[in-house]
Amino acid sequence: MKNILILEDNEKLAAYYSKLVRELGFKTKQAGNSTEFFKLYEDFPPSVILLDIKLSHSKLNGLEVFQNLVKQGNLKSKVIVISGEASRSEIAQAMKLGAHTFIEKTGEFNVDKFLSDVRAAYQLKKQEETTEQLLEEKKNLTQTFLDKFPFIGESKKIKEVKKQIKRFADAGVDVMIMGDTGTGKEVVAHHLYYQSKRAGKPFVKVNAGGLPSDIVDSELFGHKRGSFTDAKYDKKGYFEEANGGYLFLDEISSVTLPIQAKILRAIENKEIRVVGGEQKKVDVKLIFASNKNFKELVNDELFRKDLYFRIAKNVIHLPPLVEREDDIVLLMNYFCTIHGTQYSRILNYDLHKIRKRLLSYHWPGNIRELSSFCENLFIRHNVIDNEVITQEIEKKCAGAFGKNDDSLEELFRIEKINDAVHSFEQKYIQFHLEQNEGNISKTAENLGIERTTLYRKLKKEILRG
Repeated sequence: MKNILILEDNEKLAAYYSKLVRELGFKTKQAGNSTEFFKLYEDFPPSVILLDIKLSHSKLNGLEVFQNLVKQGNLKSKVIVISGEASRSEIAQAMKLGAHTFIEKTGEFNVDKFLSDVRAAYQLKKQEETTEQLLEEKKNLTQTFLDKFPFIGESKKIKEVKKQIKRFADAGVDVMIMGDTGTGKEVVAHHLYYQSKRAGKPFVKVNAGGLPSDIVDSELFGHKRGSFTDAKYDKKGYFEEANGGYLFLDEISSVTLPIQAKILRAIENKEIRVVGGEQKKVDVKLIFASNKNFKELVNDELFRKDLYFRIAKNVIHLPPLVEREDDIVLLMNYFCTIHGTQYSRILNYDLHKIRKRLLSYHWPGNIRELSSFCENLFIRHNVIDNEVITQEIEKKCAGAFGKNDDSLEELFRIEKINDAVHSFEQKYIQFHLEQNEGNISKTAENLGIERTTLYRKLKKEILRG
């Protein structure tokens, strides 16, 4: 609102101020003393207050009115002090309280400067209102995001991950995220973005593994019309789309080394070269993600050393679900609550009592698999209790071992969870090896791991034997 409230005991002078600012499009009201001022202040919230310090026939002088407004904590107006009798000390106190400026009443009163000061105070007020609105929108946006991408977990490892997210987000650095499939890399990427100063700016997600090899350059950096056969129009690349914000590149190991060199250049020089076109300046923060170890990728010459060393200190390791023993109950409760809103079911479970049973399964699909497991509970059963959950866990284990494997019950009797995990893993691998007639490549593919990883696990078991 373009309201100006004038506190001035000289009626003619107050009317003169009012006439001047009305010509700028402001609405005005005048008060001759502090009592009138406070009555008007509630009904006529001003953007700017023109305040005289010396007031006759007033309970409070102008400076005391100003102090009262500040003390109440509801002063959102910009205050311009106008006085011809105020002492230096009073002027200093007014400025300390936050006055926008001081105008002296003299015979050489400068109308242009007066109007300029009023305009400046109003513009500053509008800027502050806009900032407050943006902060409120960001707060609401962040809450909406947290509802959509909650990062659930209180285990020691997850607490450390949360600390890293906060540290890297505050620093505004490029980050690497490593973790098995289904561990929540995208959730971590979103939290990095929303906790950073770039929240509200673009956040572009790209599955690098899904980009056709012949057009990766064009997809990432854009192209000019006619730069190649199918380039029928200019195209913005993902880097330009993410300008000012974050670019999340999942499965980064799928990108060729020459393309990685261009990505490194974009990080270091903040510029890209459009295919068939010119160089462009971009300001983008990168989040890389992979279900493979970045050091191993470097050793296998699938990831550039210089790019790795550029971000090596900013690595987040996401633990598999089986290493998050303290979180399994929290996560399952969450997923049951989420899926429970879609289905009308009777819930009568205490997950703490069957925690060991939940952990007896290796959860190779991690959090994603746990979510699917919970949803299937609601699809298959009308009553969800500990017995039903235990039966479904046993089915999952039996499916991994083979229906008639007598060692299933033995597994459930193992007290130490680490032994249970190792026992399960070996039986799980052996089952898939038999299914694939000993073919290492097919077995590794079915398990979702690298051949070298499978070889290492088999070698480790031979040494243990």
